[in-house]
Amino acid sequence: MLRIAICDDSREDRKTILDFVCGYYKKHDMDAQIDDFETAGKLLSAKDTYDIYLLDVIMPDMTGIETAKCLLKKREAPVIIFITSSLESAVDGYRVNAAGFVLKPLIQQDIEETLRRVMEQNFKLRESSISIVHNRVPMELKLSRILYFENRLHRVYIVLRNGDILSIHQKLNELQEELKPLTCFLRCHQSYIVNLNYVEALEPIGFLMINGQTVPVSRNFYKECKHVYYHFQLK
Repeated sequence: MLRIAICDDSREDRKTILDFVCGYYKKHDMDAQIDDFETAGKLLSAKDTYDIYLLDVIMPDMTGIETAKCLLKKREAPVIIFITSSLESAVDGYRVNAAGFVLKPLIQQDIEETLRRVMEQNFKLRESSISIVHNRVPMELKLSRILYFENRLHRVYIVLRNGDILSIHQKLNELQEELKPLTCFLRCHQSYIVNLNYVEALEPIGFLMINGQTVPVSRNFYKECKHVYYHFQLK
């Protein structure tokens, strides 16, 4: 069951969001526990953690952006949707890896479309996996665990979010073809495929990852990578 938190200081907006979100999951016959909070303080003091957070950007005690920064310290890569009256907040939102934005005044179609995209990008990936052989042992590796692939010395090294590195005998081109249906995996170098879900920023030399490492972007790939990355962020 999905766990969803809504935080908005406006009682009217909070109820509207709750109704729209409940309607979306009911329409798609999906189980979801949805809790709502009137202040960021109450949300952050809750014992429970959530799969998706819908945060109002402008709140009196703490802004949605500040709340998101606190959530990033509590758990790895929280899925955050900002509710905002201005897209100017999008710049700050991307710094905390926002999954989406919904503009006020609230429209049901906008919230449902954002939820659909967020579910597809974040939770479909969590369930997807690839078959690999590591140390002669076949295994299913969840794609959501992968930061990037690196081709080195005729082997492919898979760098995971927890810091582990798996070594496999497989060509990077074959992996690229297998991952093609998932837009979050991008070939950015002759020797690298990166998971855009875990990119903090695109810098002149490459992608800065959430673990502080930099994945190189080659000169031949840079223009296309820049285009794909910024379009991915805006989805």
